[in-house]
Amino acid sequence: MNSTQDEITGLNQKLRSIIDRYRDAEGKVNYFALMADKSMVAYAESLADFDLSTLTTKEKKLAFWINCYNALSIYGVVKKLERDPDFAIKGNKSWFGRVRFFALQKFNVGGEEYTLRNIENSIRRDFEDPRVHFALNCSSLGCPLLKDGLYSAENINAELDASTKLYLRSNEGLRLDREEGVLYVSKIFKWYKKDFEATGKSIMEYIREYAPTEIREFIDERKDKVKIKNIEYDWGLNVSEDDE
Repeated sequence: MNSTQDEITGLNQKLRSIIDRYRDAEGKVNYFALMADKSMVAYAESLADFDLSTLTTKEKKLAFWINCYNALSIYGVVKKLERDPDFAIKGNKSWFGRVRFFALQKFNVGGEEYTLRNIENSIRRDFEDPRVHFALNCSSLGCPLLKDGLYSAENINAELDASTKLYLRSNEGLRLDREEGVLYVSKIFKWYKKDFEATGKSIMEYIREYAPTEIREFIDERKDKVKIKNIEYDWGLNVSEDDE
């Protein structure tokens, strides 16, 4: 293993250890225990010295930045809780709170400052793959689940497929009201409509590709008669029950 791979592997081992210890079976995080542990602080600080030029392939870059976003989102929560323990209850429910959390809070990665919004927009621009929206976890209950483990360069395509399917099998991602002929879908499809339509598919076609069999059959039966409505996004913190 060369030094370049050593650096990536070392970072991944640190983050994997944190997620293994503090992510519960439902994909929620024990933030207060993590805050006391300080391991996420050490991980986040180590990102400043990471050499981004070691990410030599598209797959390595994508896996790194998804994992980085998810880790820094957790770290951002830890920092908020240190200043305001009530954040465990409030989460990012206010508009200004979300601006501060995603657009004003800065992190050093590879010697440069990024916000979570910077990282998300960079991933969207550089990779043009809407499946990333189901891999990024913003530490809120409405988000796709925090993955058990990390995204990997070797299996990134299959992992993105799996995350997309998993979210569209959750009540936060997709719900069917058969009687009313309505599909209730996450606001992710509204906020990032252009990303999904850039694939050449309509929102309905994209959902059908990854939805459970029951919903695919429903879409095929109803065709143009299916109505789409949005699920109210839950900005409450994805805090584990151990923290409550």
